[in-house]
Amino acid sequence: MPARARKARGEMTPARPSAATRIAYQRKIEALIDEMHRSTLYWLRATYGEREGEIVQDSSPAADLAAQLRRRANQWRKMFADRAPDLARFFISKVDRHATNATKQAAVSLTGMSVSVKDTLLTNTVTQALMRENVSLIQSIQSEYATEVEGLVMRSITTGRDVGYLVEQLEERFGVTRRRAKLIANDQNNKATAQMARARQLSLGVTKARWLHVGGGKNPRHSHVQANGKVFDLTKGLKIDGEYLFPGELINCGCVGAPIIPGVDDEDE
Repeated sequence: MPARARKARGEMTPARPSAATRIAYQRKIEALIDEMHRSTLYWLRATYGEREGEIVQDSSPAADLAAQLRRRANQWRKMFADRAPDLARFFISKVDRHATNATKQAAVSLTGMSVSVKDTLLTNTVTQALMRENVSLIQSIQSEYATEVEGLVMRSITTGRDVGYLVEQLEERFGVTRRRAKLIANDQNNKATAQMARARQLSLGVTKARWLHVGGGKNPRHSHVQANGKVFDLTKGLKIDGEYLFPGELINCGCVGAPIIPGVDDEDE
């Protein structure tokens, strides 16, 4: 919608996710994944490779390898648990800065008046909730990877596969893990930006927004397309498919909310 038309409707420009923030966050996750994967490959080539001749003849090497895998998984679980909070803080702080600046600039552009955005109980609550979710998702990457690696190694042992085959299978798994990291980065960027912007908007006294469907996905949710243009309460969300939702809340949802300054006619609600 043109800026003039949006201003006539009393709508602030919606805070859209920052591509730079998403990329920076994704790269940090990928760096951690790459480190884990390189270490795993090195260990497999050194340990599985030198014992693969014994595996089909004796069950004890298999049991020993399984025990070593579990020890290594525990080491990486601790590594991810140690690094995840800092990574999450880095990401959430960048999202909050972006959402806060976008909210302030939109308010100034619409009203011509400077505004001060302060922390509130809601912004702190949203920040902590996003932090917990972020840390959990980062740790889940390691957990899923470790489970898959153990499965690949055990299947290779039972079928008598050599280390070359195992490495090939692990590289395929590595690709899946990296794609999941990309999905998490994109989804969390959408969600965190929408939630932090909503908290900042409420702190300014804005209570309503207009749902805007953002195209671009291959399979858009039909109900989200239909929601385009509808006004909703920033404390409640919009009822879609039987539940109250906020833009960007569901996975792969790129929808945004255009805040409406108090006093605007809500005939579309």
